[in-house]
Amino acid sequence: MVDESDNTCISMIESEEEEQQQQEPHQTMKSIQPTITSNSKIAKKKGVFKVEWLSIKEFSSWLQELKNDCAQARCKACLRTFSIREGKPALRKHMNSEIHKIHMKSFGNNVLITQTSFTEIQKVSAMEGTFVYHGVRHGHSYISQQCTINLVKDLFSSCSNAAKNLACARTKSRAVACNVLAPYFTSKLIDEVFQSRFFLISFDASNKGNVKTYPFTVQYFSDFGVKRGILQFVDDPRESANDIFKNAVKVIENYQLDIKNLTSIGADNANVNYGENHSVFKLFKDYCPHIVKGNCYSHIVHNGVKHAHDDLLIDIEQVLCKIYSFFSNSAKRVQELKSYYDFVQSEYRVLLEHITIRWLSLLPSIQRLIESYVPIKNYFLDQQITTTTAKRTAKNLQILKSFFEDDCGLCILIFVENVLVDIQRAELKLQRISTTTVNLYVIITNLIRKLEQRLKDKYYGNKAHIILNQLITVDASKAKQLQDSFQSFIESIIKYINSYFDRDRGLYKKLSVFDCESDNFLKWDCLKDIVNLFKINDLDKDEIYNEYCDIKFIYDEMKNKTLTINEQIKLYISNKNIYNPKSVIQGDRVSCDTVDDDNDNNPLNNDSKANECIQSDQLWSYLLNIKPNTTPNMKLVVAYAFSIPCSNSFVESIFSNMNHLWSDYRNRMDIELVEAELQIRNNSNIPCAHFYNFLLTQGELLQKIASNEKFVKKKFNK
Repeated sequence: MVDESDNTCISMIESEEEEQQQQEPHQTMKSIQPTITSNSKIAKKKGVFKVEWLSIKEFSSWLQELKNDCAQARCKACLRTFSIREGKPALRKHMNSEIHKIHMKSFGNNVLITQTSFTEIQKVSAMEGTFVYHGVRHGHSYISQQCTINLVKDLFSSCSNAAKNLACARTKSRAVACNVLAPYFTSKLIDEVFQSRFFLISFDASNKGNVKTYPFTVQYFSDFGVKRGILQFVDDPRESANDIFKNAVKVIENYQLDIKNLTSIGADNANVNYGENHSVFKLFKDYCPHIVKGNCYSHIVHNGVKHAHDDLLIDIEQVLCKIYSFFSNSAKRVQELKSYYDFVQSEYRVLLEHITIRWLSLLPSIQRLIESYVPIKNYFLDQQITTTTAKRTAKNLQILKSFFEDDCGLCILIFVENVLVDIQRAELKLQRISTTTVNLYVIITNLIRKLEQRLKDKYYGNKAHIILNQLITVDASKAKQLQDSFQSFIESIIKYINSYFDRDRGLYKKLSVFDCESDNFLKWDCLKDIVNLFKINDLDKDEIYNEYCDIKFIYDEMKNKTLTINEQIKLYISNKNIYNPKSVIQGDRVSCDTVDDDNDNNPLNNDSKANECIQSDQLWSYLLNIKPNTTPNMKLVVAYAFSIPCSNSFVESIFSNMNHLWSDYRNRMDIELVEAELQIRNNSNIPCAHFYNFLLTQGELLQKIASNEKFVKKKFNK
């Protein structure tokens, strides 16, 4: 639709130029053919702007007359001019274009805000709410919040009555966060869960000092695709299966969710969560027999690599940790190391720490060591172990010297780096917000195929093969040992992943019917098996085939349009989400809710191809909403399928957010405040710059911010 409207405007302009060029012959023939001249004037009259159009309801809000050109009109929403030579049909053609509809969505809100007169109290409340929201998103302390408010009052009190009346110190800021903003965003989240019907509960445990915390999150399918949010943040020192189960059930009951609509339990793969005899999953299975396991494949792939390290001749993880710790706490050693960088004319780069429980830290740590291999190698080979050297330091130096003395160490490093590139890509796909069990079959099978092909071709990386060929001439048996260890490393990874994947391979393959990258996409045989597998009581299995046919026809039509499918989906998402269309399209969190310096180094942001790929969840949200309410049975099946997780990465990200906001400098925060700030961060996606305009459209929120009711504690019984 966008291309058609643009092309129409272009063709109109071209036709204008042609008519203008044809006017000169008409003028020369004026005395000979007066009737033709008069007819051309009548035809030209049709495209003149008419003032009465401004009084027509459907045009009045956006149409504007151009005084200097009566053959053109201006759209106040799109901020562009267009030809009106066709008369009123040209106005309707522009009004029905997709670009105009998108701009009108936000233009309508701006007109409402500018045309509506707000009281002084409403403006002040909106400003206070915006300051609190901004502070929470960026992890500002409430002391800093109070200082900022006082500064704004001093700077703008002379020119703004609203700024003069600002009053949002520590107590009020906390009350607004805990009792106004957090409940509002969480209630909106719950409304969407009710609308979707089916949902998943995920959880994990982590310590903050001597406090054991459990975030309980929800995953569901919405009009934008897959969405996730945090329901509650519970502190409980007990961590048995029974205690976790009771807390999870209490969270579900607190929000009056129907446990019969629970499709899966998401957690890491610890025995307390998924043990065969007694676990949280077993307790839920007794309560709801239909639920399925939500194993975390991010943990599985990571643990597969960790177990495979036992097959290598050298423990690479141990070497990385020892090298990092050797320099991390000694400025003198770092200064000595820099001289080795200068000697080889290389720029000094800080070594990256590898944390063994982190999924994505191993590859960057290896890559940085390979980049700086020569100066670091020379440094350790020059180190002398004397009688005065501390026993522990001497032991570590001996391990590192032996590592750098043998080229086998470099060969293993290069091999592991080469294999980890494929594994890292799979990990990044598993950790996306939009990735669910629907995508799992394609991700894991592609990874396994690549690893099996490596085994078959005995490919370990070009540089590794060069070192191996050199080693064969010196020590053939050593080279053979290295090759065998590489083969065993890859085999161990494949075996470990398959030990989990094979248990439910059939289910994952059937669910791939909803994955647009799968060979099974939109195949009726697979969809039929899924319909029979899901126990949805009010599902009309006869009508679902008709709905399937309708969706398949719609998808075939989408492929034949001038716009790509991805562009059509982006237009739909942008049209649905007024305040922050970009964040939903990309499937990532808004950049302003994370630490600024982390964004550039985020491997997800560096994956340019990821933004060009079609997200299956957004494709289905678009397919189901092209003709809304015509495919209710398919919508239930899709919502069920996309609520089943394949990774617990979202819950893990909650702990990262927790560490950012609950820092050592804000150590007086209680659980209620931490929960509220996490809910605001994770359950909302409105940029700070748009939040003031958003609040002005929410009269009930403004009233709560201004009233004293917010100072009353409203808390669940946990």
